[in-house]
Amino acid sequence: MVLVLIGIAIGILLVVILIIKATRTSSRDVVGIDMHCRKCGIITHGLSCPKCEKKTKSFGV
Repeated sequence: MVLVLIGIAIGILLVVILIIKATRTSSRDVVGIDMHCRKCGIITHGLSCPKCEKKTKSFGV
């Protein structure tokens, strides 16, 4: 019985945390996508960076 009550309390706590997180996040925020390149900083809108992608490694030549 005690384990059931602990499980219910943890579930309620998780739901409250998720509701708070959802209300603080803007509706236009894209989840998990970086808008800028991490190396050079240009705006990529989640795509691969055209500047950093063209740099090829040619065995030190």
